[in-house]
Order: sequence, then C-alpha cells, then structure tokens
Amino acid sequence: MISEAVLQQVAMEETARLMRIASAWAAYQGQLPASLKTVPGQINDNVNLNFARPIVDAGVDFLFGDDVGFEIQDDMSDNPKESPGNAYLRELWTANNKMTTLGDLALNGAVCGDAFLKVREPDETHKYPRLIVLDPATVTPIWSADDFTDVLSYVITWNTIDPYSMQPMVRRQLIERGEAATGWYITDQVSRGTSKVFTTIAEDVWPFAWAPVFHCQNLPAPNQYWGTSDLETDIVDVIRSINFTMSNTNRIIRFHAHPKTWGSGFAQKDLNTSVDATIVLPNKDAKLVNLEMQSDLGSSIEVYKRFKEALHEIASIPEIATGKVDSAGALSGVALNILYRPLINKTKKKQLRYGDMLRELNRCLLEMGGMSPGSGNLEIHWPNILPVDDFQEAQTAVVLDQLGVSKQTLLTRLGFDPELEAEKKAAEQKTAMDMGAAMLSQFDKGSLDGQAPPDGVPAGAPADK
Repeated sequence: MISEAVLQQVAMEETARLMRIASAWAAYQGQLPASLKTVPGQINDNVNLNFARPIVDAGVDFLFGDDVGFEIQDDMSDNPKESPGNAYLRELWTANNKMTTLGDLALNGAVCGDAFLKVREPDETHKYPRLIVLDPATVTPIWSADDFTDVLSYVITWNTIDPYSMQPMVRRQLIERGEAATGWYITDQVSRGTSKVFTTIAEDVWPFAWAPVFHCQNLPAPNQYWGTSDLETDIVDVIRSINFTMSNTNRIIRFHAHPKTWGSGFAQKDLNTSVDATIVLPNKDAKLVNLEMQSDLGSSIEVYKRFKEALHEIASIPEIATGKVDSAGALSGVALNILYRPLINKTKKKQLRYGDMLRELNRCLLEMGGMSPGSGNLEIHWPNILPVDDFQEAQTAVVLDQLGVSKQTLLTRLGFDPELEAEKKAAEQKTAMDMGAAMLSQFDKGSLDGQAPPDGVPAGAPADK
C-alpha cells in the first residue's frame, strides 16, 4: 500500500509539473485564454499583450547575450590560454555552436524552471562530443529516497513518428547508474501505436562515472530538485489581469467612443439630417441631444499602468531593460546600477547555478577528451551585466593608469585580451619599423618612390627633367 501511494504521489507531482510547463510555454508564445467571452459573429474585443516573451528574453540576454568564456587556469603552464585543454574546449564548443546552445539552454530554464543538457560521444560524423539541449518536459529524474541531489536514473520520453509505418510512437531512453557507481547503462525503448508496452531496441554502456545528463535550476528553490522559472503562476496571473483590463477598455471604446444622437417629441420622418439640410424640429418641446461618454477612461489606464509596474517588479525585470527609455535621459553608472539592481541580482543567481553546471560539464568533457584541468581551476568569464559607456570606461581607465594600475588589469577591465593586444601591438611596431627601414633604404639609393636614378646620375643627386 505504501509503495502504491508513493507512486501515485509521484505521478500527481509529475503531472502538475508538466501542466505548469505547458502553461508557461503558452504564456511565452502569447497563447493565453481569451479574457472576454465572445459569440460567433460578434466582434472580438480581446486584447492579448504578450509581456511574458520580453520578460524571458531579457533574462536570457542578460545571462548569455554576449560571449561567455571558458578557461582552465593552470599555474603550471607558461601560457595557459594556449594549453591543449583550453584549445580542446574552444574547438568543442565552436563545433557545438556555443552561444546558440547556451541560449536555448537558458530559454528552456527560464520558461520551465530547469535546464537539461545531454552529452553524446563522438562518432563517424562528429569529431567532438555532441551537446544536446533537452526539453525539460521530457526528462524525469529518479533520485535517492533521502537525497534529491543524488540522481539514480533519468527517464527521457518523447513522442515521434515511426519512419517506416508513419504511425505515432513513443520513444524512451533509460539512463541508469550501475551498482558499482563506475558507469551508467543506457537502454533505448519504443512503444508503437496505442500500446503502453515498451520494447527494448538498443542497449549501451556509458563508460564514465558521471551521467551523460547535466541539470541545473534556473532560479533557486531550496529543499527540492526542481527550480523556479521566470514565468511562475503569479507572474502569468498578472499578465492575464492586464489582458482583461485592456480587453474591457477596448470594448468600452468600441461601444461608447462615438457620440449617439437621440431625440424626443417628434416622429423619425419629421427629422431631416441630410448634409445640405437644416435640422428643424417640428415643435418647441422636441429635443435632439448627443449622448457622449463622460469619462476619458483615465481610471482604466491607471489600473493598466499599476498592473504593468507590478509585473516588472515581481518579475525583477525593470522596464528600462525591455527598451523603455522615455524619461531615462543620460544616466551615470551609479544610476544604471540602481535601476538594474533587481535584474543584476536575478542574473547573478542564475550565473551561480548555470555556472556550476557548466564547470562540471567542461570537466567531464575534458575527461572524455583524455585531458584534465591540471593544477588549475575551470573558470567562466561572464560578460558585463550592465550596459557599458565605452567613453566613460576609457576615462576611468586613464585615471586608474595614473594611479598605478597595471595595463593588463585595465585592458581586462575594458574587455580586451592583454596577451592578444600585446601581440597585435608588437606586430604593428614591427610593420612600422620595416616600412621605416625600407624608406631609408630607398632614400640612400636616391629615390623614395622605389625607382632607381637614371644612368650617369650619382645616387642622391637630382636627375635632369
């Protein structure tokens, strides 16, 4: 009885999770239910303002919008940037479209609350391991009874089409840890048609102590495996309230934006409203009045603004981050830091979780490639979160240089690679020296344009024209 009750509870929790994911994707794609009921043939006054997409996209852009660097900092190497391990990681991530893959990973995490990535071994067509972003809705982890961080197996399930019969089927991959914790067993299964029975079609052994599936929470949710998304129920509810407010306002405008004329004390045939006619009422007690809307809907607009402010506040995405700069003006670094503070804090929380996963992933990828991080650490170089004023940063760098800060530190602060810039500078100086030497050589020969003087004219003497 207990085991059956536990299984039912797990099934209910999994169903609820999948429903939350489906609801979040619907909000992101602008597919929320209509706020007002309509009947066939009636004008649809519903307004669907998709605030979910810019909220999610802003969070993804601030996390992985610019290039993220991976580096093994090995103190034992003379040039750690060009070590075999760093070269291997750079080429591997390039082959896997690094920023596109990371962007998809962050988008899944922002909408679903969790990000999953699967590693596949190299094959005949792929020189490096493949990095596959998994749909969180298809992954069901099974963890230890007393430690949810200790995952025993992953079940990946997805719907597809049988390429031979063109009939629907369900694919399932079981990734289970071996008893000795020295490897993982991978079993591929399929269920065709309406059958609920899965048939094994392939079995393989993953020869590493770590699982080929990597996971991280999008935002922290302590005491549980699953993380927090950027589109939790409270945020989606506010978006739906905004749509309801604007839909009602739209309907009011449709019915009452234009004045309605009404009259009394006369028959309709007695009134001539032609363009070139004069309106004459048939008796002194007759009335002809325009019925106009007395309100400018200021209260409705104010409610919309308050809802929108609340949405950005609880989503930790300031309006300026989504492009609203109507009253921003020229802002100092301190002012920007204050305005962006909620998003900065949110992004830092994400950097901690995605960063932990990516460091572990890179460590395992190096092991697959027959390398190790050495005596150093696997570091992640995140881009600047805040927008940067290049001119102001350059002025600050000049002041810091006068205070004695090293050129290497200043170049790194400005986003340049000190070693690469030193190489470029040396190349430029060498080119300038070579050009100067060539000009001196031509001058010694009596010509600066590369042409020798005429016969009989000594070097350095002017030739007759």
